[in-house]
Amino acid sequence: MGVTVTDLTILILDDDQSITMLLESIISSRYKTIVTNNAHHALEKMHENTVDLMLVDFNMPEMYGTEFISRAREIQPDVASVIISGNRDIDTAIDALHTGVFDFIQKPFRDISTLYQVIEQALEKRKLIIENRLYKENLEQMVQQRTKELENNNRELHRSRSRIIGILSRAAEYKDYETGQHFLRVSEYSRIIATGLDLEEDLINIIHQAAPVHDIGKIGISEKILLKQGKLTDIEFDEMKRHCEFGEEILKSESLDSNDMLYGNGTFDDFSFSDKLLETAARIAKSHHERIDGSGYPEGLRGDEIPLEARIVAIADVYDALGSSRAYKTAWSEEKCQEFIRENSGVLFDSQVVDSFFRNIDLILDLKAEIMEESKTCSYLA
Repeated sequence: MGVTVTDLTILILDDDQSITMLLESIISSRYKTIVTNNAHHALEKMHENTVDLMLVDFNMPEMYGTEFISRAREIQPDVASVIISGNRDIDTAIDALHTGVFDFIQKPFRDISTLYQVIEQALEKRKLIIENRLYKENLEQMVQQRTKELENNNRELHRSRSRIIGILSRAAEYKDYETGQHFLRVSEYSRIIATGLDLEEDLINIIHQAAPVHDIGKIGISEKILLKQGKLTDIEFDEMKRHCEFGEEILKSESLDSNDMLYGNGTFDDFSFSDKLLETAARIAKSHHERIDGSGYPEGLRGDEIPLEARIVAIADVYDALGSSRAYKTAWSEEKCQEFIRENSGVLFDSQVVDSFFRNIDLILDLKAEIMEESKTCSYLA
């Protein structure tokens, strides 16, 4: 049975006609295509057609591929882009990733499956960026809509707040789409570590529910910084660090509490400031980048000055981030991830929390494998 052509359109631009003909013969079985050998003609096509993805040669006589992509984005800001590079251009193509190009394909094309994989990942990345922007634009309205469903008793209030945490967690995932199942894993690892510390069951459950929104503050960070493939400048890193304080502001925002007063049942003191889930989530969002030796941010807290829940999530967050692949880095081995945590016990991380992490490492590894398997199953069924 043949592959159904989608409604997605791919622009193929290369001054070598044999390359464009080859790519068209491969891609047109799955996608609509626009093919041209001239950059200026391609820009005209961008004015006339909606393009989802551009496959662009790096070295063209009219202009470099990166210049074309920049000009094309002025016409269609949401278009995804992949550089086509020869062996001599490979280093430059990699540098192009730092300017916002999604990926690169090296020619000659030896592996058709890899070509399709690059195309599908670029299109999926574009889809998530668009969804994220729309989600961000509508987030405040969605939160207000959910909070209006609050009822007058504490049990319903807690259930509604839990839904809000879930919404914000999903929003953070859309904003930082590369993380995949990161939020889920951090939440589960934090629950295991907290349990190993013999904390009260209620507090364990609160940490478990609050951990996924540790990076919610990234909603307030520019996509240009979040999506940058290369190293951040000092100014950009200072801006990135503000996501901790943004997260605290979001989770303590009056917009999450104003509806309580509409029902005439309780005061802000009763509901807002006593709500342990939101308070814990706010502390985690603000302090999960603090470090035991005072080298963290945003306040440079040391030791027990850092809230316990933030010290727990800090280890779960770093462990999962180190072991996860990104477009700009490969995943660390399990051994290297554990070695980093162990070596920084009492330096970056709370030694008692580290001890709980390693006492329960088998549970963490089992859970990690289980989530990975479930993710594969869901992808297959989708």
